[in-house]
Order: sequence, then C-alpha cells, then structure tokens
Amino acid sequence: MRHGIWVVAALTMWACGQAAEVRVDESKGIPPVKGSTEVALGSFTCGMPIVSGDVTVQTKVVGTGCELSFDRDVPVIRAEDYTNIPDLTAATALVQRIELTVKKLAFTDAATSMPLDLATRVTSAQLSVNGQLVAEKDSLTSLPKTVTLAGAALDATKSKIDARQPASVRTRVVLVLPNMPPPPQRLLIDYDSQPAIILGAKAPTIF
Repeated sequence: MRHGIWVVAALTMWACGQAAEVRVDESKGIPPVKGSTEVALGSFTCGMPIVSGDVTVQTKVVGTGCELSFDRDVPVIRAEDYTNIPDLTAATALVQRIELTVKKLAFTDAATSMPLDLATRVTSAQLSVNGQLVAEKDSLTSLPKTVTLAGAALDATKSKIDARQPASVRTRVVLVLPNMPPPPQRLLIDYDSQPAIILGAKAPTIF
C-alpha cells in the first residue's frame, strides 16, 4: 500500500514539474538561425553550380525558369552554452519541443538594393530547417510566423541537446526565378529565424 502511495506521489510531482516548462531563447543566449548569400547571375548558365563564398548554389532548369538551392549548417548550441546558460546545465532538463520564429526570407537585387517583386520576379521560394518546411513565398508577406519542429526535424537537434553536445540545424533555401523578366545581375538572399528550446523534466523511474 505504501508503495502505491509513493508511486502516486512521485507521478504527481513529476506531472507538476512537466507543467513548469522552461523556455530558452534569445534572451538567454540562443543565437538566431540566419544567413546571407549573394549570388552572381550576370553570365551564369542554369544547370551549373555557382560558388558564393563558402556556399555552393545548385541550379537547374524548371519550366520557364531556373531553380536555385543551397544548404548551410547553422550552430544553435555551442559546447560552452551548457555551462554558460543555467537552464541547460541540469541533466534532467530534456527538450520537449523546439519552436522557430521565422522573421525574414528576403530576395534583393544587390546591384540596386531593391527587393525583388514577389509577384513578377520570384516564381516560388522555400526555407526548410532540418528538412521541415518553415516558410514559403505565400507566407513571406505575413512574417513573423512561429512553427514547431517535429519528427526527424526535431529529433536531429533534440538528441544532441539531450546529450549535452554542440547542436546545429541544416537550413535549405530553394527558389525559382523566371526567365522573363531576366534575373538580377546579383541576387542577395537573406533569412533570419529565432529558435526557442522548450525544456521539461525527465520522468522518474518507478520500481
């Protein structure tokens, strides 16, 4: 009987702990997931890769336009953060979910510093994080928006944080530019998202 009472008490305390989630975001030192890539399009041939700094932009012909895509790994948690951010130090503070607030996905004519007209200069656009789509052309006029990483997109980062290891996310930008009007001579691509890591206590082991 006493064992049963202890189990109920333990589960009750754990349930209360679960309710008290801890949010670790930019206010506690989590950096944004952001990037900026400028691509020279003046004399490129669609179908050939374009090297821009440390990023290789893949291109391919899509209908009457050209698709540009590139990937980049962006650090979210560094090794020292497990010491410098108090909420990450507890061994029982496990990741419950990761929220991502998408603030920007922008395309600019770098020669004129003018944003591209989405209606006429961009056929489609997507931003993915760990393989999960988090923003596309139709949502760019209503940013910021918050999405919750799920499935494999969550697991890839959660396992690293739960193990107290440095963690990154893989971002992927894909856009299609129409052939007419012609693409800009230089294209600037900017994206900016802010992750928030939601922590909760580990469930107790009941014997």
